[in-house]
Amino acid sequence: MRCWISMALWMVGLLGQAQNGLELRFNGIKIFVHDLSAAEDFYTETLGLDAATKSKDQVTLATNAWPIILEKVGGTAAGNYPSAARTGLSFQTYKLLPRIDALRRQGVSLYDSLLSRNGVGISIPFRDPSGNVLNTIEVQIREIEQFEGVRIYNTGVTISDMDAAIRFYEEILGFEEWSRNYLPDALPLKHTDGSFAFMIHYKEGLQKNSTAYGEQSQIVLMMKTTKLEELKSKLRKEKVKFESKKDGIVCRDPEGNFVEIVKSSVP
Repeated sequence: MRCWISMALWMVGLLGQAQNGLELRFNGIKIFVHDLSAAEDFYTETLGLDAATKSKDQVTLATNAWPIILEKVGGTAAGNYPSAARTGLSFQTYKLLPRIDALRRQGVSLYDSLLSRNGVGISIPFRDPSGNVLNTIEVQIREIEQFEGVRIYNTGVTISDMDAAIRFYEEILGFEEWSRNYLPDALPLKHTDGSFAFMIHYKEGLQKNSTAYGEQSQIVLMMKTTKLEELKSKLRKEKVKFESKKDGIVCRDPEGNFVEIVKSSVP
């Protein structure tokens, strides 16, 4: 499937300087979890990521790409995978089948029926202790130097209206298309300096994401901008509802996936 070919464009090393008018940049992901201690153990002990900083309600994980913030909330994930729009996170592993065996031995819940071969390799979804669905993939289209554990492959949203998503993420937020070669299945987005940002994946007939921000476990795209007030003005003009937070705002894309945007002092 062409959408999996597009995943090869993750380009984690290219997070250069912003050039669009809003200076908006993808800045990592936040994973809401209902049990922070269990989540920290899962992402560090089971997946092998490093905890960089900790506080009472947050743990920031260091990765090969961008930060992952674990934040405590009251409820588990909605449990509507794969029928609802969502934000996803994919990990790359050197060999998938041994990884599956290792995850299973550690008590991780896997979607065995969704183990699949695609244009890049083979992959399988699995759940963290809060019910957030992640994915792990073995890339087979090119030779991969052996590595231990898992590393970030990419992240993105899955939606059922590509035109509406393009308007939101490109025309309103200012990201650009990496390539249209993978349409209608997927669209990789980049910053205006050419560095990769995240993916838009298409799946027909999805329910809208109706979860409440900060109340249920879920994955959220994080972005940053030095021009938060200009961004607020543009969202108001485009009739995009948003909620102000301490350091920024939170809004939804057309299918209900949350985007958290904070004010930054540097692009």
